[in-house]
Amino acid sequence: MKSALASLLLMSFSSLAGDLMVHDAWIRAMPPTSRVVPLYLTLHNGGDKELVLSSIASPRGEIALHQTVQEGEMMKMLPVDSIRIPAHGMVKLEPQGLHAMMSDFNAGVPEQGEEVSLQLTLADGETLQAKARVTQFGGKGQDSANADQGMHDHSMHH
Repeated sequence: MKSALASLLLMSFSSLAGDLMVHDAWIRAMPPTSRVVPLYLTLHNGGDKELVLSSIASPRGEIALHQTVQEGEMMKMLPVDSIRIPAHGMVKLEPQGLHAMMSDFNAGVPEQGEEVSLQLTLADGETLQAKARVTQFGGKGQDSANADQGMHDHSMHH
């Protein structure tokens, strides 16, 4: 009886923890005078239903979700209210696509090598804690040539 109860509690805890995983979270290292810095990560939904990321928060500053779109010859960043992660799918927040921007820093611009705490909130209120490393060239599997292609200059954004 006790082991059945323990199993039930563990299963309940697992379902409350949710199906969202965060991989390769990183913040581009920027000069200390920057007003904003880009944040990238990969979201993996291992569950059977779509998940919706509604926000990312950090004690280091404000974070807004964005998408880069091309309008004619111009690339523009547009704010987005949420990001949908399909069932059993992945969504990458990456240069030249969906991404997040951190601004209004509480303790200065995050520095190279630093780890920044993040809290991701889903539309249903569920939260997930993650950390993003501040680096010039990105997370796993990203080389400097690819990172340079995706460089964003957000110095005049917001």
